[in-house]
Amino acid sequence: MENNSHANNETKLPNLLQYKEEFKNSSPICSKLGRIQNPLLDVEPLLEIIKLTIQSAYVKHIETPVNLLIIAQPESAKTKAMEQFKIKGTYTTNNITQAVIVSKILPMIENQGLKYLIIPDFLNAIEKDYTTRKGFLNLMKSLIEEGITSLDTFNIRTNKVYNPPIKCGLITGITTDSFYGHYSPERQGWVGGVKYEWKTMGLLSRFIPFSYNYELLKIRKVFKHIEKEEQIKKPPKHKIKRVMTEIKGNPELFSQFELIASNIGQEIGGYGFRVLRSLQTLAKANALLNDRTEVNQEDIDKIVYLSNWINYRLNPL
Repeated sequence: MENNSHANNETKLPNLLQYKEEFKNSSPICSKLGRIQNPLLDVEPLLEIIKLTIQSAYVKHIETPVNLLIIAQPESAKTKAMEQFKIKGTYTTNNITQAVIVSKILPMIENQGLKYLIIPDFLNAIEKDYTTRKGFLNLMKSLIEEGITSLDTFNIRTNKVYNPPIKCGLITGITTDSFYGHYSPERQGWVGGVKYEWKTMGLLSRFIPFSYNYELLKIRKVFKHIEKEEQIKKPPKHKIKRVMTEIKGNPELFSQFELIASNIGQEIGGYGFRVLRSLQTLAKANALLNDRTEVNQEDIDKIVYLSNWINYRLNPL
């Protein structure tokens, strides 16, 4: 039986039914509960982690891409945030299969400089064809870390060989329930989610998690925004520096990431080595974004701040 720390966060999740009851006589929008489209409202940390993840692709001498897994309830702006980054060097789609990777994604990496594949709803994508699910996950696992040299390993007939191995990063999202499952009193544990499967097959350790929830205050703010039919200003286009640049690290500064990395590692049954490397890469990406060629304390502070959500604890955003 898996000891899932999501159980410790059960009380942190906002109770929408409680909110509905509280406002049923004063807020007509409650009749639309479950059908609202959440605007991009006060989600700067989410946008920031996505931007840094993409920027990290342009840091020289990074062997393994930073891969980002966004975990939050439905209507929490995951998809809207990812859609802000339909920019050069990324490809956004939910229509992803082994065949699409072979026929479209790999050529884009090889010939068009594709750096990041963005899949807003990862679970929906992989469940379109359950029969190929395991093969697809194994293919993705290789693509986003060590890279693909030959597709024969995945029972795909082709003579194509990639040397050096071909790889790209992944940014994707999943709902809280799809990730953790639901609590079963009979089994006294969490069942139905993908967390345990991904952990045991080694996929989860390849991601930096970014989890969050909305507190009632923010839920009220979103409801009021919808009631007033307000238009949110379009966020400015996210500019990425696309020149490959060497960024000098600093071991003494990087040591401040050890506790963050080890805590995430323990959550997934590991040590956090991959996480530490990814955090260091994100710090370098922040330096590059700010026109510096060496990491300083400002970069460390930015990642430490984002570590409020770089975990599996579903802290309020």
